Amino acid sequence: MPKRKFANRRDWERILEHRYAQMDVHDEHFSGTVALFQIDAVRAPQYKQHNGEEFIVADVGYAWLQYFPDNEPFGVTVMFDDSGHIVQWYIDIVEAIGYEDGIPYMDDLLLDILVFPNGDVVRKDEDEFEEARLTGELTPELVAKGWHDFEETLKRIERNDFVYFDLAQGHYETLKQML
Repeated sequence: MPKRKFANRRDWERILEHRYAQMDVHDEHFSGTVALFQIDAVRAPQYKQHNGEEFIVADVGYAWLQYFPDNEPFGVTVMFDDSGHIVQWYIDIVEAIGYEDGIPYMDDLLLDILVFPNGDVVRKDEDEFEEARLTGELTPELVAKGWHDFEETLKRIERNDFVYFDLAQGHYETLKQML
């Protein structure tokens, strides 16, 4: 049931042209792969809404910095606008993170957390997760893991123990130089 998301977004039809870079990082703050998906041409911008306001998450000049940690129950996507400002952090609770042909992917368990630069935290897709539980698309073990990891990740964000907020800008600058 988990949806597989690749770092290079190879099936994203909205994107007409892009550049991609990734690097392995193993230091005291993070261990895993960091990838940058730079958008150069799109069929149409991708819009989202928060608090009644519409905003763009994908357009020409935007970039998605993605974290594929070695030992975390989530993947993180940091969306940057065309001026290099963070639009949002998108945290996917995952069943697993893996690699195919050297490209990292996450097996998304539907539960997501959005964090905005103003500090707003949004719990997302709990209804989809519950529906997947009710229809038997998720095993009882995956349901228990998903809820546990979701709640523990929210607690880390609340107590400001989420290093990705501090790492994103530096990794973004480093990977942009590799494009």
